Amino acid sequence: MDKTTREALAQRLGQAEAALQQAQRKMDGSLTARTRLEMARTAYRAAEHQALQVLGARVALEVVEQSVLAASPPHPYPSGGALPR
Repeated sequence: MDKTTREALAQRLGQAEAALQQAQRKMDGSLTARTRLEMARTAYRAAEHQALQVLGARVALEVVEQSVLAASPPHPYPSGGALPR
């Protein structure tokens, strides 16, 4: 597998994750919001499935974890949740 393919898969996963998070934030119980959330979930599952098929489970897990870490804000307490003294 070449670097271009890996980057394309990572980008697709990142975009699907961002769309899923946005749909979750905009969830207000309406039919439109529920439809948007289900479409985002479906897109995320498809991207994840493709990554599993192409990369294999171990490498796909690493790509998913990296995309989640890149998309999430830094933890306010770097010590793993303990409050500073």
